[in-house]
Amino acid sequence: MKRTLLLNPPSFQDFDGGAGSRYQATREVTSFWFPTWLCYPAGLIPQSRVVDAPPENLTVDQVAPLARQYDLAILFTTSATFAHDLATVSRLKEENPALLVGLVGPQVSVLPEQSLAAGPQVDFVARREFDYTVLEVAKGRPFGEILGLSYRHNGKILHNPDRPFIEDLDALPFVSEIYHRDLRLENYKIPYLRYPYVSIYTGRGCPHQCVYCLWPQTFTGRRYRVRSVDHLAAGRVTNQTPPRCSRKNQA
Repeated sequence: MKRTLLLNPPSFQDFDGGAGSRYQATREVTSFWFPTWLCYPAGLIPQSRVVDAPPENLTVDQVAPLARQYDLAILFTTSATFAHDLATVSRLKEENPALLVGLVGPQVSVLPEQSLAAGPQVDFVARREFDYTVLEVAKGRPFGEILGLSYRHNGKILHNPDRPFIEDLDALPFVSEIYHRDLRLENYKIPYLRYPYVSIYTGRGCPHQCVYCLWPQTFTGRRYRVRSVDHLAAGRVTNQTPPRCSRKNQA
């Protein structure tokens, strides 16, 4: 299994974003959502770590040395930050030329060909729901056998068939364990929510046709899928370790 870094990459000063920009904002208000999408595969991959650079106020120079500790890095990118994220990939590879780097998120799900063409330093992109796609990369499965993967081979960009949306959400880990392990909960705040808060999702996909929403048409599909009530109840019983709110910054 590859040692895997799941990175929400550094942003730039006074960044003000929205749903397509990792939900982060620091200019007029401070607003940070949890990197939930990265925490699911982190729970599936042993020896993984999630680093959420924007709320930790980490720069590219501070994050780049982490590359020496890992074999695989997965970065969540967006249209607004794509050029900056490519520069981050370049710095990671300067520190560790052998590092395998992939991008995830709606940007590369919609534009995998263009994204790889614009970023020759990127080895692959994992389209749509990437939990098991990233897991198979970490296990060392050949790229040609991994559904949902776009990658380079002999100078060409290839696109494997889409991975079906995940039906059995009960098989996924509870992200709360990764929050507890890797994140500082006090960093996360949304102006319209009570502080502190924790963001937990029990379903994926949405049947509605809202034209302004990023996620269903680009990422999770339009059929709603849920964890079972029994699974959620069992998780509440077994996952009793309280979150820590004073974790030291390990980056």
